[in-house]
Amino acid sequence: MWLPRRVNTQNLDEKVKAETLALTLPPLILAAEHLVNAFDMGVHGRRRAGTGEDFWQFKQYGPDDPTTSIDWRQSAKREHVYIRQKEQETAETIWIWRDNQRTMDYASGKANDSKLSRATVLSLACALLLSKGGEKFGLLGQAEKAATGPVAFNKFADRMIGGASPTFAELKLTDRLSNKSTVILISDFLSPIDEITRTMRLFVNLGCNGFLLHIADPAEVDLPFQGRTRFVGMAEEESLTLGRVEAVREDYRHFFQMHKEQIMSLATQVSWDYVFHRTDEAASIAFARIYDALSIRRGRRNGAF
Repeated sequence: MWLPRRVNTQNLDEKVKAETLALTLPPLILAAEHLVNAFDMGVHGRRRAGTGEDFWQFKQYGPDDPTTSIDWRQSAKREHVYIRQKEQETAETIWIWRDNQRTMDYASGKANDSKLSRATVLSLACALLLSKGGEKFGLLGQAEKAATGPVAFNKFADRMIGGASPTFAELKLTDRLSNKSTVILISDFLSPIDEITRTMRLFVNLGCNGFLLHIADPAEVDLPFQGRTRFVGMAEEESLTLGRVEAVREDYRHFFQMHKEQIMSLATQVSWDYVFHRTDEAASIAFARIYDALSIRRGRRNGAF
């Protein structure tokens, strides 16, 4: 996709982009904290015994406990026999993916933030909300287990800023996902529809719930430019110059709306949530929609393509 640029970052490689964004990490985290603090905690952790994989606590052995759960090493240190209780596995394991491809760098004069900055703040806010609620979360596309708490949040933030993020088509790391997972995908979704469909089908076939946050710059939606305009390719496209950009404005808006509706339709088919968010809107608007989706997600079932 071609978009006019006010700041020339076309030649920045991924390392420089990461370092540049890392410099803004403290303000981004502060912005995320402001978002979270504006909402009541509606996602609450359920730390209790169950059939999950993670250790929760030691408990004194009782007549109803299976002998296979006895921890003989721990029992040898104490007066009584103890078992290892595992934490109950719940449906609140949330995996977050934030697109950081070059198209996400764009910010027009009417935008409050770049798409990448807005997506990063919202991702951090989601992780912080889940952390405070005791829910497990993880960064999708990274070989890490989901976790919760302040340490997990700090690692999440570090990995998000410092690590390379897979593209939408590369989201194939599924070994740690289960049918009790929810994926939050935050992107401008400028990928081809068939590519988006294939990736969504991957998660649907695993039984995952999902949330699509479609971020766009106001200039991408409205194409407000006048006269001769040069568009600089943000991916591998070459530059494009139009003599009278207003002559193609209506056709452009039509195609943009069609692409948006196709993505929304994909989400609707599988009972995923879809939210369209412009970067000239307050970040709290998008976060409120995510907050509501996480609060009502319990009990929802997936559809199928």
